[in-house]
Amino acid sequence: MRRAALLAAVGELLAERGPGFSLAEAAGLAGVSTATAYRNFADPGSAIDAFFAELVGDLLEAFDRLPGGADPLADVRAVCREWVEQASRWGAAAVHIRSPRGVLARRGEEDPFVGGLYERLARLVEAAIASGAVPRQDVRFAVLMWVTIFDERVVVDLTRTLAWSADEAAEHLTGALLRVLGRS
Repeated sequence: MRRAALLAAVGELLAERGPGFSLAEAAGLAGVSTATAYRNFADPGSAIDAFFAELVGDLLEAFDRLPGGADPLADVRAVCREWVEQASRWGAAAVHIRSPRGVLARRGEEDPFVGGLYERLARLVEAAIASGAVPRQDVRFAVLMWVTIFDERVVVDLTRTLAWSADEAAEHLTGALLRVLGRS
């Protein structure tokens, strides 16, 4: 419970001002003692790493819980909707902890998040190609475009700056993705 409160505070502080906060500030926001914060994390960097690991794990688990069906485009739409729903909650924090390396490079370096995300998205693209729902194409490029279109900064702009609902943002972003994949 305390760790969850600390991670929520880390996310809030990241969203408000980026990584320049102390564990004492996170503890105060979480309503726990500074000692409790230090029992859970060595420093703000390790707290940020734990926050990121949790949101990544939650996103990939949510993708895995979605029911797969006979319609690969419905599966793509479901993943897109879930992605926007989650990123609309943590996107403002995640923009401060982005890697400077590209998605495909990080996949090649065995980054567990990028690898997990890539594999899930590639399977969906491959199923859409196999079914004839989208034309044959370089799956690596298709996944890279998917990740680019659903960048958390884009989700934050749509849901916070433009005040679109998660459904509206997901619908527009999914439409853009399907056009990129060659589905009109």
